[in-house]
Parts: sequence; structure tokens; C-alpha cells
Amino acid sequence: MVARLILSELLSGVFSLPVWWYTRGLVLVSTWCRETVKNTSQLFGLGVWVKNLFVPMYGETEWSGRAISFVIRMVMIILRGSAVAIWSIIAVACFFVYVAVLPLAIVGIFYHGIFIFVT
Repeated sequence: MVARLILSELLSGVFSLPVWWYTRGLVLVSTWCRETVKNTSQLFGLGVWVKNLFVPMYGETEWSGRAISFVIRMVMIILRGSAVAIWSIIAVACFFVYVAVLPLAIVGIFYHGIFIFVT
């Protein structure tokens, strides 16, 4: 009776794993990707730099001060935007790895399982 209970729990876990993996697990991973990109953008303060692009630094109102402020802020937006873009690419790559891991694991189990019985 105990063996039957253990076997039924094992089989239900094995068959429910793919369902969970591509429903609830996929929602969790996509939420993580979205939140990590948002948090990275906030960490680098990208929105603040964009919002203050045309505001002169240190209250400098002359033409040269405005030009220097604009150039410096534009360079910072490009650098910080590049960092956020790189992190976004990493997050999306993690998402696709998550999607591909389960089928690859199943294929690997069958591939190596067949060769255990063949040799």
C-alpha cells in the first residue's frame, strides 16, 4: 500500500511538472524578467536622465552651459541605456533558456536512458 502511494505520488509529480513548468512557472519567470528590467532601469536612473535632458546643469543658463549639459546628459543616457539594454538581453535569454530546459532535459534523459539499456 505504501509502495502504491509512493508510486502514485511520483507519477503525478512527473506528469504535472510540464503543466506547472509552462503555466505557473512561465508566469513567474516572465514576471521576473519584466521586474528585473524595470528595476535595472530604476537603478541606473535612466528616467531621471531623460526627464532632465534639456535642464541645464548647476543652473547654468548660458548657451555654452546648456550645450555642455545636453552633451553630458546625452552621453550618460546612451551609456546607461546600453547597460539596461544589455541586461534586458540577458533577461530575455534567461527566459528562453527556461522555456528550452525542460524539453532538452527530457531528450537527454531518453538519450542516455536508451544507451544504458543498449550497452
